[in-house]
Formats: sequence, structure tokens, C-alpha cells
Amino acid sequence: MRNILHIISSARGDLSYSKGLSTAIIKRLKDKNENLSVVERDLTKTFPPFFDEALITEFYRHPATISKEGDLLLEYSNTIFGEVNNADIIVIGTPMHNLGMSAPLKAWIDQLVRFGITYEYGNDGSRVGRVKNKKVYLAIASGGKLTYWPDNYEFIETYVKAVFSSYVGITDVSTFRVEGTAEDNFKIDYEKIIQNL
Repeated sequence: MRNILHIISSARGDLSYSKGLSTAIIKRLKDKNENLSVVERDLTKTFPPFFDEALITEFYRHPATISKEGDLLLEYSNTIFGEVNNADIIVIGTPMHNLGMSAPLKAWIDQLVRFGITYEYGNDGSRVGRVKNKKVYLAIASGGKLTYWPDNYEFIETYVKAVFSSYVGITDVSTFRVEGTAEDNFKIDYEKIIQNL
């Protein structure tokens, strides 16, 4: 059996277009392969911790040197790493807030990325991701459309691809978008958006 990890990061609950799109992606995947299990993590129900002085110190320790007290501080990070590590497919939904991803999703990524866990350094000093052979589907919902902004104003997909590639090791990321949700008479057709999935 293959495992899907579903990351929800919108505070709008069932009204969320990013959740609707990510859920539609999972349904399509399950329609293609019934032998899939899904683990759901709603970041708005259990908000990832922000870094403070004690926690950030633990993040940069080599895993072999972390104390029992440090492990307590890293409990959330360890839990979500386990979920990512156990997943074959990761489906991430996020709204666009001020051109960027939701705050819970950014905090989740910050908790996931750790030296000696998701990445290490090669002999030449370059960063090497340690988590391999996973597929990510990114579901983004925005009130406007990409065509309304300058070409270099795309900050979510490019960020996720860069971080997952460099700091995690995952390079296979496919993006789907719900755009124009703030426009008058907006209507959603998730099946049309994911028709090529």
C-alpha cells in the first residue's frame, strides 16, 4: 500500500479552495489506484511552533548530540518528519496570502527542514537533501491570477520547489492552481483544473 500525506493550511475550513483542490487531487489519485491510504494534517488545527531561542539552537545541532530535553523541544518536528518520511505522495494545499504561502505552511516547512535529518553537506560543502523518491502535488488558491502580476512575482511554487529540492531532497513537484477566486461570478471546476493529472 502506498501512503498519501495531505497537508491543509487554509483557515477557511470547508470553504477553502486550496483544500477543495488538494482533496480533488487525492480523489483522482485514489480513483487511479485504490491501494492508497491517506494521513491528513490540518495545520490550522495544530499550528506548527514558531522558532524561539531554545528551539532554534536544537535545530542546528547534529542529531547525535541532541539531549532528552532537546528531543522534547523537537517533538513536533520529529512527528512531521516521520509523516513525510512514511509518505510516498505529499499533497499540499495553500491559499495565497499577500503573494506568499499561508503562515502555517511556512511554519510547517521550517519545522520539517533540519540539518542531519532532511539534509546534510557534501564533501564540496554543498547542501544535499536526504529524503528521496517522493512525489509532491502543490495546490494553490489565489484571489487574483498570475497573468495580473509581473513574471517574477510567483513566490509559492518557486519557493516550495527550491526548499524541497535543496533542503529535503524531493525534486518531483507538480503544481495546480485555482485562480481568480475574488472575482465576481467566480465558479470552480476542480475536475477541469486536474484533468491532466
